[in-house]
Amino acid sequence: MPNPHPKTEHLTKQKTTWNNLPTESARYPKIFLEEIKTYARSLDGQCSPFEAIISVLDKLSQDEIEQIKLAIASLSSNDVKKETHLTSPQISLQNLELSNSQIADYKAKFGFVPSRFQLGIIDWVINQKGNGCCNAVAGSGKSSTLRIVAKTLYELGFRPTDIKICVFGKKNSIDLIKKFGPIWRNSISTLHSAAFTLVKQELGVKRSEDIDISKYKYERIAQSLDLIPKRGSKTGRLRQEGIIDDDGDFLRLIDLVRLNNEEPTAEIIEAIAHHHEINVQKSQLVAQWIAYCLKIGEEMAISQKKLDFTDQIWLAVKWRLHERPWFKGYKFVLVDECQDLNPLQLQLVLMLAGLTGRILAVGDPRQAIMGFAGADNQSYNNIVWFTRATELPLSICYRCPRSHVALVKSIFPYIPIEAAPDAIEGIIHQIESKDIEKLVKHGDIIIARKNAPLVSLCIRLISQGIKATVLGRDVGDFLKKELDQIAKMPGYSFEFFNDAVAQYREIKFQQYLNLDNEEELKERLADRLEAISTIYQSQPQATSIESLKYYIDELFSDENSPVTLSNIHKFKGGEGERIFVHKAGDMPMVWRNQRDWQLEQEQNLLYVALTRSKSELFIVGECDWYKPPIADSNANSTEFIKAETVVLESDKIDNYSSLLKAAQEELEKELTPIFKNKNARANFIKSVINDDINLDMLEKSGKIKYTSPENKKAVYTAIENYWEKFYAASHKDEEEEVRWPSYSYEDYDDF
Repeated sequence: MPNPHPKTEHLTKQKTTWNNLPTESARYPKIFLEEIKTYARSLDGQCSPFEAIISVLDKLSQDEIEQIKLAIASLSSNDVKKETHLTSPQISLQNLELSNSQIADYKAKFGFVPSRFQLGIIDWVINQKGNGCCNAVAGSGKSSTLRIVAKTLYELGFRPTDIKICVFGKKNSIDLIKKFGPIWRNSISTLHSAAFTLVKQELGVKRSEDIDISKYKYERIAQSLDLIPKRGSKTGRLRQEGIIDDDGDFLRLIDLVRLNNEEPTAEIIEAIAHHHEINVQKSQLVAQWIAYCLKIGEEMAISQKKLDFTDQIWLAVKWRLHERPWFKGYKFVLVDECQDLNPLQLQLVLMLAGLTGRILAVGDPRQAIMGFAGADNQSYNNIVWFTRATELPLSICYRCPRSHVALVKSIFPYIPIEAAPDAIEGIIHQIESKDIEKLVKHGDIIIARKNAPLVSLCIRLISQGIKATVLGRDVGDFLKKELDQIAKMPGYSFEFFNDAVAQYREIKFQQYLNLDNEEELKERLADRLEAISTIYQSQPQATSIESLKYYIDELFSDENSPVTLSNIHKFKGGEGERIFVHKAGDMPMVWRNQRDWQLEQEQNLLYVALTRSKSELFIVGECDWYKPPIADSNANSTEFIKAETVVLESDKIDNYSSLLKAAQEELEKELTPIFKNKNARANFIKSVINDDINLDMLEKSGKIKYTSPENKKAVYTAIENYWEKFYAASHKDEEEEVRWPSYSYEDYDDF
């Protein structure tokens, strides 16, 4: 390549050392994207780095020069390892002793006495410069900390209009306004709302009602181009031409390209698809079509004032609205739950701070569990590094009892969590699933990793007269979408619903074969189909898919009920006096070809689950991460922990019959897809149970005929499973079933 700048001929050429570019938001601000990409290419030995950008240096403003300094420093940095500090954390005020007058002043000002960590944050706000990032553990009072920071800034002379407080979700925004007071109502908003205000001003629109927010905007665009099928059509061009396997994945990639603040190139599509385990056949064509859809989407925003949810932030960042003459940056930007920011949202936060504003982000990197939705799993670390933030610890958990905190520390020793000085001891129970109905009471929360066990348990509770719902209408919407797909199966009939579900499962599993994330996709689909099957079996009066959808709408709710069930993702940020962790053995989930970031988020989900309870924690079922305490063998007999059963006496008497009944019900469930006729199925089960019939002889006599080898294998497996459970029930009385009582870790020296 000829040197465009002969005067730099003497400069040393650099060898290629940069094979994998990091994500754009961590690499450089958008305003000098092309210049830095040219610089990156120069590292491959094409020309000297300096000569590649020298022609544009004179064009940069002072603001851009300052940002490029940060970017170059970021480029030369080493990868950050998990749980390491990117900057030296602010030293908390250890052994702090407050006078009576100081205590009275803090109570009068804030309504409580801040912890030593919170006082350290106040000191940083008043006496330090630059940006900060609070490394906050679960239940550490993040919103309370933001409130005392805002109040401190107000007393320093900042007006509420000088401060922007960004939260996730409209509900959280409303809750925070109630905590902060009415003067902060215009300062507190979601990031989408903050960006929407900028976009409205750019479009010359004053009223929000004049903007058309369309959830299906890009789906309609893709349909208009025949890329995906319109209603009534079978396939679109993408699948017909083997460009991508799933139409939904194409729409998801349109979202992810924007959320990652990237341009849709083949390389970017491949990187995003690999990270999110999306199967793309022809990345170049996918990139071109996404670019075209986004171009149309941008034109629609300008001409028709039509946006989707992601557009609100994407267009604000893409149009670089912080460079407009009318833009005024905030003097202080406070960000809650910063561990869930995606690269696009991080770029918006930087924009809102303008040239001189300061940023204080609060988050818990161990609660980063939204990677599947586009959040950056390293968001916290990226914010600290990119803004050169001072880390400010917030390590006291005010929610959980001592015993619960001790359990968390035993599993995650690297998390700097500590119980509040006045925390109660708390109780931890380990119970079996069948005990839940007896123990659950009004106000209890039941959480689990998967949805199917929650659906099954919720139906069980309702059948016992216990009012319960599963949290999240959107979770129910996923099940309804699967139902719609099942109804599109060739030859579908509701009369043979179980067959259709089995056929659908087999087709989808075939599609997943040999994919990197095959096991995860199978697990996710199996969870949804199991939930659907449970709903179907609980509604014998249902006559159509629509009947099942109606019941799903009743089962799933966005509001709490007397007993609320929720997956852990949905309950993030929630708390309750008594929390049941259902199917505890499902956490952390592990599957073949699991990515490191996915395993980390699975571990984070366990951490989130164990930090929701304020009084009692019920661990339902066996799991690897919890074992009851063992008594000290050297202790006096009176100091021994007495093993005691939590099963009622009546349960002991009926234990055999209940286990046998459960085995028979499971046998019927397994045979239902094979024996469609209810009477024939009942007669067959009766014969097997009472007469101990030899299945081989039954087949030879012609009394039973199998339609396929798979059906035959399924029948034999079901019968074998039944007899295993029968013998287990028969010998149950030979063992004395005992379990450990509730306990606290603090009671024993070896914990």
